[in-house]
Parts: sequence; C-alpha cells; structure tokens
Amino acid sequence: MGTELGTEINMAGEKLLTETACKAAKAKPSVYYLNDGGGLRLRIRPDGSKSWLFRFHQNGKENSCSFGPYPNITLQDSRLKAAEAKQLVKTGVNPSMARRIAKAQQIIKGETTFSVIATDWLEHNKSDWSSHHIERNEGLLRRYLLPEIGQLPIDSISEALLFSILKKVYDSGIKESARRARAVAAQVFAFARATHRGSSNPAKDMSDNPYFKKPPVKHFEALGKDQVKKLLIELNKSGKEQKLDPKTICAVKMDLYTGLRDNSIRGAKWNEINFEDAIWTVPAERMKSRRVHQVPLPLQALKALQDLKSLTYQDENSYIFPANGKYGYMSENTIRQALHKLGFQVTAHGMRSLITDVLNENRFNRDAIEKQLDHAEPSGTRRAYLRTDFMEERIEMMQWFADWCDNPKLSKNEKK
Repeated sequence: MGTELGTEINMAGEKLLTETACKAAKAKPSVYYLNDGGGLRLRIRPDGSKSWLFRFHQNGKENSCSFGPYPNITLQDSRLKAAEAKQLVKTGVNPSMARRIAKAQQIIKGETTFSVIATDWLEHNKSDWSSHHIERNEGLLRRYLLPEIGQLPIDSISEALLFSILKKVYDSGIKESARRARAVAAQVFAFARATHRGSSNPAKDMSDNPYFKKPPVKHFEALGKDQVKKLLIELNKSGKEQKLDPKTICAVKMDLYTGLRDNSIRGAKWNEINFEDAIWTVPAERMKSRRVHQVPLPLQALKALQDLKSLTYQDENSYIFPANGKYGYMSENTIRQALHKLGFQVTAHGMRSLITDVLNENRFNRDAIEKQLDHAEPSGTRRAYLRTDFMEERIEMMQWFADWCDNPKLSKNEKK
C-alpha cells in the first residue's frame, strides 16, 4: 500500500508520522495538527513551536494530555508515552492527572532528604531556642549526621544504618555526642512525620539501645582557689610569653569576673556594655533562663574590655569576640581550650563553682550570689517574693571577688 511523503501505514490502516514529517512541518497562520493514530498527534503553533498531545475518551467525555515539546520528546518517546497512557485509561485512571501526581511526587521526593527536613526543623524551632541550643543542634547535625545521611530520602534511612553511623561516633570516645546526635535525629524524623514527609522514626526506636550506655556523670572541673592568682599571671603576660590572643584573654577574664555562662560571653556585642554604669546587659536569647540578665562589671573587667575595644569595636552592633566562623563570634569550647593551653585542666563553667564557693565561704548573701549566676529559685513561693535583683549588693560583691582574685588572702571585710 502506498504512502504519502513522510508517513507510514499501521495495521489499522492509519497513516503514521515519521521523524521526517515531524521535522518538516512548518508554521501556518493558525494552529494545526499532524495525526499519528491512536489518539497521538503533533500540534504546530503559528510561532513554529511543536508539542505532543494525546486524546482519549473517559466517562463519555473527550480529554487530552500533553507529553511535552518536540523535538525534546521524540516521535518514539511520544508513542511509548501514548502506550502507557492507553493502559491507564483502560484501568480508569486519567493520564493527565497521573502525570500531575507523578510530577508532585518527584518534587516531594526532592524535599524529603534528611538534610532538607533537618534544615526545616531547625528553622521551625529557632524562635523558641536559645542561641546556644541552636548552635549545639546545628553542630551535631553538621558533624555527625549530614555527612553520612544528609542526601538520603528520609524513609530510606534504616535503624541499622543509623546505628552504624552513631556507633562509629560512640566508639571514637565522644559517647555523649553520639547519644545527643541520636536524640537530634529522632526529632528530625518526628518532624518529617508531622509534616507528612516521613513514615518511620528509627532514631526513636533505638532510644533504649543498650549499646549506647550513658557515660558516668562528670561534674564540671572548677578552678581551684589556689590556682586563681597563677591564672591571672598567665593572662597578664605579654609578648612572646603570652600563649593566647587578646580576644581569648578578655573572654577568660569575663568568665572569671562575671560568672556568666560560656554562651552568654562568646556572643556578646558592644552595645550590651554600659561602661559608664559598669553594667553588662545580656539579652534573653543568650541566657539559659530566657530572661534578660544584668551583671555588674568590676574595675578589672572594665579594664579588660577597654583594652580589647580598640581591636574589635567597629560599631555598637559588632561582636566583642568576633571570629570567622558561621556565627561570626568566638566558637564553642574556646575558653575551655584556652584554660587547658595555659595548663589549667578545668572548664569554663567551673568558674561558676569557684565564684559560688568563695562568695559563700565569705558569707555574702546567698540570694545575691544566686541572682548573679542567674540560678532559678527552686521554691515557687519564695521566688514570688524575690523580685529584687540585688544589684547594689552584687556590685559590691563582685568588686570584692575581683579584688580577691588579685589577692586570694583578702577577707570579706577587707578591700584591695
């Protein structure tokens, strides 16, 4: 049987297109179609663009769906798509709707990696967390989880896979980090379920895994009273004898002279320091209590800040202890590592224990001490009556403590 140029005849006697005919089709003043049989046809627009359409009947109505542009979608590709669509029609499925669903699933698939969901989880909770909590969770994800499972679809992550990752961390000696990373992973998986992007929580399932034994509780190592003067001698060295940079020296002194927690110190900005009134106002987001906290600055602390100001002050909103890291300020553990470098195997948090011991031994007001360290009063009834911040008393108390650091033989009733 003869054929027209660029066409073929199928078994049903229908004229079929060829690639030659598809390429040769020219634009006309109005839209026209070249049929390939079985409902498949090539649409040619006045602008010369070409695309594939598939016509089908379902529920007594004629419908159509697009297979995409030609020549991106070849003649052979379009025929395969038409064959698939015909099978869907036979089973009562609308091919156009099926394609939309498939496209949506592809989009969702890209949004269900562990990394994407972890990022969404962090963003969703940031407003409720302290900056320290944000920093810790981001660090656990960045160091232990994202490099291993970040690009995996969250439902493809098995308990066995997660166990092998955390076991490696645990066996390396950082046991508590492995346990915390599991807890963070459990929250990410829970968030995936809550946002309909995941269906299981292998991290929660392994919460009672006996392999990850809780390490013995280690209390914060406090600087001994007999070590304070030695520490100040090291901090006040200059030139080649000094092992620390000026920012770190000042941060360690703030730790000693104020009793503020590590996170409250590292993220400080110059606009928090009132040099005239000698007060440091720490915003709520950097306090464990989530309350704005004011601490008096003894003369020694003010001098350390003044000495550093010429080096790091850019404007009122600049960081006191700037750094090149993600957050723009001194990284976690810097103060502890500095103390170790100077030969003191203690923690930054341990300074708070030193302050508590020295001030209590010298019979300063317990409530003023607790207020200085931003400790919560355990008794609700008593807390309701303790509305004062004991500021005047704390100013005198912390100046005495700073003087005591210079001369540990000083008693409460003596001045430097």
